[in-house]
Amino acid sequence: MITTRYILAYFGTIICCLQMAGQTNAGSATTIEANDTIISGYTDLDEIIIEAKKELIKSDGATLTYDLEQDDTSKGTSVLEALKKVPMISVDGQDNIRIKGDSNFRIYVNGKEEPMLTANAKQILKAMPAESVSKIEVITEPGAKYDAEGTAGIINLITERKQRKDGYAGSLSANIGAADEGLSAYGRLKHNRVTADANVNYSDNELMKRSNVTRQETINLSGDDLYQTLQNFKQKYGFRYIGGGLNMSWEPGDKDLITLTGNVFSVNADLTQLSVNTRSFSKEGQLMQAYSQNANGRMENLGLNGSASYKRLFYRNSHYITAAYGFNYGKDLLALNYSNERELNAEMIPAYERNKTTGYTREHTVTTDYSQPIYGDTHLIETGIKGVFRRNTANSGQYYGNLPGELTENPDNISLTKQLQDIYAVYLSYSGSFNKIALKAGLRYEHTYMGMDFERGTGENYKRHLNDVAPNGAVTWLIGPATNLRLAYQMRITRPNLTQMNPYRLQIIQNEIRMGNPNLESERYHNLTLTYSNYGRIFGGNLALEGSRSDNTIEEYIYSDANILYHTYANIGHRQKIGLNGFLNVNITSNMSAGINGNIFYTSIKSGEGSLSNHGWNGSYGANFNYTGPWKMKYSLYGGQSTGDISLQGKWYGWYYYGIGLGKSFLQNDALTVALNASNFLTKYNYFKNKIETKDQYQRSSYGNPSWNVGISISWNFGHLSEQVKTTGANLENDDMKKGGKTGGGIGL
Repeated sequence: MITTRYILAYFGTIICCLQMAGQTNAGSATTIEANDTIISGYTDLDEIIIEAKKELIKSDGATLTYDLEQDDTSKGTSVLEALKKVPMISVDGQDNIRIKGDSNFRIYVNGKEEPMLTANAKQILKAMPAESVSKIEVITEPGAKYDAEGTAGIINLITERKQRKDGYAGSLSANIGAADEGLSAYGRLKHNRVTADANVNYSDNELMKRSNVTRQETINLSGDDLYQTLQNFKQKYGFRYIGGGLNMSWEPGDKDLITLTGNVFSVNADLTQLSVNTRSFSKEGQLMQAYSQNANGRMENLGLNGSASYKRLFYRNSHYITAAYGFNYGKDLLALNYSNERELNAEMIPAYERNKTTGYTREHTVTTDYSQPIYGDTHLIETGIKGVFRRNTANSGQYYGNLPGELTENPDNISLTKQLQDIYAVYLSYSGSFNKIALKAGLRYEHTYMGMDFERGTGENYKRHLNDVAPNGAVTWLIGPATNLRLAYQMRITRPNLTQMNPYRLQIIQNEIRMGNPNLESERYHNLTLTYSNYGRIFGGNLALEGSRSDNTIEEYIYSDANILYHTYANIGHRQKIGLNGFLNVNITSNMSAGINGNIFYTSIKSGEGSLSNHGWNGSYGANFNYTGPWKMKYSLYGGQSTGDISLQGKWYGWYYYGIGLGKSFLQNDALTVALNASNFLTKYNYFKNKIETKDQYQRSSYGNPSWNVGISISWNFGHLSEQVKTTGANLENDDMKKGGKTGGGIGL
């Protein structure tokens, strides 16, 4: 039994804390006012239980966090499916990911980029179970401490978890559904000053392999005999994903911290069927050419990374120095085997073909950061140096012949390229507060030594030096305890990746070829954002007006020659963009919440010589509803829609998505959770349409993706450890490399 006096003293402290939290945190439990007579009417109490509802979404205007641990109905789905619920992120009908309508972004895991994950995001995130991630961060305003990247933002997947009890801790989960089935395991333990955690995740779609369908029409405006070409595609595939990680932290003293991390993931996909039926007609409608292709193949993605860091604290937590080393390795393989059936006037097409391309990425990063508070804790100076050393390789070849076992290498389409890129960076940043005004400013200088060697194939070796100065700044007016207005400017650069620079001609189908451009240079962006944020007890969200400009963007450039459509890249873009984006969360009751997010932008793109241009409005929205009913049953509804997007020579039409979820926890401390989920279940295929216009050709496509899913998952938490593996905060993020082409293409999962 506890005395009434103790209860009143204890509750007085809790009341003050809850009042402060209620002013700044959306989604908190109902606040207890100071004059509430809580104890009145109670004379015999054994214990007091106070429950606080964690926020599903938090944002400070520069970083948004979606807490997947609070979303039980996402269990049993993929990370790609979970991204559809995150404000500012959209996933189209071809599984391409965008932040505020822009596909130029980076993906990190626990604050460190994995280049292979960024390069193959939709394939890997579709296979990665949502249970492997605890939080999703969207960073839209990186400061000077980050690389001077020119992307729309950063998606940071946090896999570290915090359990609720003291002692060891762990969790096990399993799911099965129409899209995939998988297992996940996580564990953490601590001995004296050493803390370690490990996780492993497995997923595949062996029970129900998926198939995509595509219909494509190409009009050759300069030809009469082969004026119209109709193609029907069908693709069937199976995948297997396995990933794992290990994190360790050791505190040899009160002011020292040493950490070690290691992560690995692997995706193997078997293309069991790729059939293409091609028919070409004259301008008068007569059948002029016909052939069919059947292919099989495989795709492999392997990523490994590790890091070690040291942190030394001085007199305050914000006064420290860190040093770190990180290594990334990646392998990307695509191999396709074709057999071609020549039906009418297609003698030039070989009977058998083979395309194979293998890419390797190797990256070493060393960094040192120093943080110094001045004038108490209201002002902070940060500085650091960083070196990134990349050695990437791409080996590609095409083979053809009349017999499957007697293929000859095509000497005009082979490539062995080696890319080097050494980056030396230094930065200085300041942040401080003056009553209701907060300032942040920084300057970053980067020197890049880059080059490419062509050991096989055509191309001239080259080396070049680049110097970039990237300033940034932000001023925030604290209007009230939960309201602020933020004005921010950032200048970013984006370097081309190996895929965009590799000159190898990848010919997946007969009349389309994709190839890189070894002469690409870095993009430079100027971004200006004005954001209003308000987080109260019931309503919370922000609204941002933003604009960006770049005069040398890397654009996918498409041209036709001899009835073949070539896809390549060039620094020919003058891109301007202005628009609004925002989100709003409403805590209707303590058990019911809803949210909506959306954006609308006007984009103008012109080529350097002005011969190509495109412009238009595009927008998207997403909404979700969450309710905890009787017996702590959790219900979730979500959905969204987009008007599409534009490129220099094309347009993507709109798409939509929707889903429902049901979850229930059992046992003490809700240790066992069962969740049911279903998404896009009213149709077999979610269709995604686009068109491309060149001077000589017009092409439109309709891509059918089987995005429907119905599944169930079971997860069990055990143990009592509440302390997480600590991190030094050393900056090993490398986010400067540009993503691949926006149109998808190739073999997708």
